[in-house]
Amino acid sequence: MKYLLPTVAGCASVAMVGTLLVSAPTASAAATSPEVSKEALNVSKEGLNVPGARDSSDSTATAANQSATSNLPNIFKSQTALASAKVPDIVNASASATTGTVNNVSAGLTSGADEAAPSETEQAPAEGAENEDPKSDDEKSDDEGAKDSSDESKTQGEDDISGSVRQKTEDGVNIALISDVLDVPQNNPSLVGFTFSEAKSNIRIQVRVKHGSEWGNWDSLDEEQQEEAQNKGSEPMTVSNASAVQMRILGDSAPSEAELVLVDPKRAAGDAQAVAENDPIELDDQVSGDSAGAESAPEQSTEDSADAEAATAENVDAAAGATVTNQNYVPGSSTVDTVAKKVSKPKIGSRSSWGAKAYRGSPDYASGIKQAVVHHTSGSNSYSAGDVPGIIRGIQAYHQQGRGWNDIGYNVVADKYGRLWHARGGDVEKAVIGAHVAGHNTGTFGISVLGTYNSAAPPKKTRDAVASAIAWKFSINGISKATSSNMVGHRDLGQTDCPGDAFYAKMGEMRSTVNSILKTGEQPGDSKDDSKKDDKSKDDSKKDDDKKTEKPKAKTTIEKYAEKNKLGKALGKEYAVKGIKGAKAQKFEKGTVYWSKKTGAYHLSGAIASAYKGNAVTDLGLPTSSEKGGLEDGGAAQRFEKGSFYWSKDTGAHYTSGTIMKYWGDKGTVKGHLGYPKSDVVYKKGRGEQLFEGARLVWAEGYGTTEFSPKGTIAGGVSDDNAPGGTTPPGDDSTDDKSAADSGEGSADDKDSKDDKSKDDSDDKSKDDKSKDDSKKDDSDDKKKDDSKKDDKSKDDKSKDDKKKDKPSKAEKIAAQRASIIKDAKANLGVKYVWGGTSPKSGWDCSGYTQYVYGKNGIKLPRTTSQQRYAGKEVSINDAKPGDLIWIPGHIGIISETKGQMYDAGSTRTNTTKRSYSWMLNRGAKVIRVVG
Repeated sequence: MKYLLPTVAGCASVAMVGTLLVSAPTASAAATSPEVSKEALNVSKEGLNVPGARDSSDSTATAANQSATSNLPNIFKSQTALASAKVPDIVNASASATTGTVNNVSAGLTSGADEAAPSETEQAPAEGAENEDPKSDDEKSDDEGAKDSSDESKTQGEDDISGSVRQKTEDGVNIALISDVLDVPQNNPSLVGFTFSEAKSNIRIQVRVKHGSEWGNWDSLDEEQQEEAQNKGSEPMTVSNASAVQMRILGDSAPSEAELVLVDPKRAAGDAQAVAENDPIELDDQVSGDSAGAESAPEQSTEDSADAEAATAENVDAAAGATVTNQNYVPGSSTVDTVAKKVSKPKIGSRSSWGAKAYRGSPDYASGIKQAVVHHTSGSNSYSAGDVPGIIRGIQAYHQQGRGWNDIGYNVVADKYGRLWHARGGDVEKAVIGAHVAGHNTGTFGISVLGTYNSAAPPKKTRDAVASAIAWKFSINGISKATSSNMVGHRDLGQTDCPGDAFYAKMGEMRSTVNSILKTGEQPGDSKDDSKKDDKSKDDSKKDDDKKTEKPKAKTTIEKYAEKNKLGKALGKEYAVKGIKGAKAQKFEKGTVYWSKKTGAYHLSGAIASAYKGNAVTDLGLPTSSEKGGLEDGGAAQRFEKGSFYWSKDTGAHYTSGTIMKYWGDKGTVKGHLGYPKSDVVYKKGRGEQLFEGARLVWAEGYGTTEFSPKGTIAGGVSDDNAPGGTTPPGDDSTDDKSAADSGEGSADDKDSKDDKSKDDSDDKSKDDKSKDDSKKDDSDDKKKDDSKKDDKSKDDKSKDDKKKDKPSKAEKIAAQRASIIKDAKANLGVKYVWGGTSPKSGWDCSGYTQYVYGKNGIKLPRTTSQQRYAGKEVSINDAKPGDLIWIPGHIGIISETKGQMYDAGSTRTNTTKRSYSWMLNRGAKVIRVVG
């Protein structure tokens, strides 16, 4: 065990560790200085000998958000990102999904991130703080073969501070640097991070935390880039209730000037007072209602509800995550007709209350803010209310003294108890330029919640606190409505999973809360102060009512709208809209009015009103605008919460939404070559489809959106009319303008493919010959048995062995199942390729083929390639066995009994065949083991 000596006091995730060096707290938070310790990182032989030091590089990787594609040029990616996106020829494990996917997800360090939060007065037990987050976003990858001997040793001229010791993880990834086991503070949270100067190869930064006598998994840290940084480095990571930490750097060579940084923020005497004087935000139910998907459970009145909500918040599965990813596209104009009322400032704890150090220099200001960005800090959620001031001090110390920033990066920080804290220096009422999103700091307001929220969202009171701060900032900057373009998550602007899948799924709810506050102009304190006035007003109203004999019934909001828009007489009573909570509607002579507190009142009429029924209601939500006419060819359109309806004389009224609507919008909507929609959009099991005048749009997870002929369908058994000359389906096109079938050795006319039938015949003949040989062996065995009668003991032993052999072992069962899969895969060679197909009679696509073959052997695979990628565990390509699946984004096959070849349904040119999978290896293929 090793202790670090302090050197200097001095968005991000922070590793809360327990206690570097404990010193007595001073009289106030402001007088307590965090202790920053640094250690030059090299290859520690002692560290390598610690149990688990060489554990697999992807031991914590899960199915969440692990695409190998990216739309960003490499110049915009961090070192961690490049390691993630690169085919694993240098580091045989991808760095982190956060830096290598379109969905902008990161290898968030979770440290039990989604464990139940403790009460304000109690620390969680050590075992509760373990790193057990099932949503860790490290991307798995294979060890795809041994390196050349030239790769095994460095040239003398190459700068590699790892020295001559070359160590690898269990899955073959080089350990460039590894620390000793480092003791950490145990009486308060602390932080760990990594800094360096330059990296000559892709690197991956990993930390593991020890709780008691048990080590957690290796978790990856993102590189954190900011314009004001004086070095390169990771985000800090938060650890609580820990006894030790260890860090390792994976990569072909070690980065220069590599240092491990530990921060002990210490516990100050003034921390408890700072918490006591900073009241949590508590919004009225009418303001923070669940109209946008909020939880329906009633709020608990105590601050312990933070713990319960953090523990019980629903997990976000892959499908939900995909939906969330696409939520930021909103059709039509972003302008609104309402003007936000002035919102008072919520309670925000001062910088002095948590012991902030001074801003280095003078804060910079923008003319105003145009956007709010929501973050989480990452790391452990097992902090108490009294820990919060120290955690914020630690983040500031790491940013200022570990990375050389001017100050902590976020403008405001929220904790899980619903408190707000002024973070970055400067006038919080003005547009202080922060350091929370590289390239997007000017004109944005950065607010971060302490903790990690991948599998569970922050408590409701915390989400309300975030919404309260954003509503206040919006109101003083003239922003009248929160939208998915001006109130975003960090992942929308950078390559990261921040603010976590579960928290990001609550963005819609928080926008609704912001808009409710903007509409009423009331913060929680306002409504409480006015309660007495309201009571007095009620009393006065009661007196007035007593004086009046009869008072006419007040008109409802819907009736007032109908009267204003001259919709005629009501044709029925007001009724609840089925499938939309809190929504109401009423029919009138000239249209139907729909209303909710969130959307206000709008009416539908004509063809759009007739088409707005069934799935359209639940898919779209309520209307958010009036019908707009005068479009191309005399058409009309109307916006809804989740999409839009479009109508033309030739097509009728149909609605569109989500990814397909965004694609259509990018192509010019009704003015583009696609024209008007001719069918309603349908999304199901990772696939979406909609027919337009100019093409049929099909979106599939892992493929993207593709245009097909407007004639026919893409269903099984039907060929695509838009594919003359063997056009390949989405996912089969490679960057060299060749189809997947042409990208490697395995074209449709491979020798192996041609000789499949002869091989089958040969196999049958071989089986007959084997049968004869077995027969001869049986005769020989009989003779041996007769001879063995001389030895009674030997005879008894032989009998026992025979009984054991009668029952197949587990390994024999697995081998038999693999052989059966290969048999069924081979039996269906030649079946035609049809995208969307799932049977040998009508044809199938790649995932339809694998699903059918596995199904024949009692294994139910999901339908899409992206789902099948997570149907089993990932193994090295060197360990691949016949019957395993081999996958790249958009394609999947079954590894055959012939080395280097697979069975797959590749395209309309190859159909179902046996061919080489070398082209898939060049694209970072992964082997998935479902059997055994």
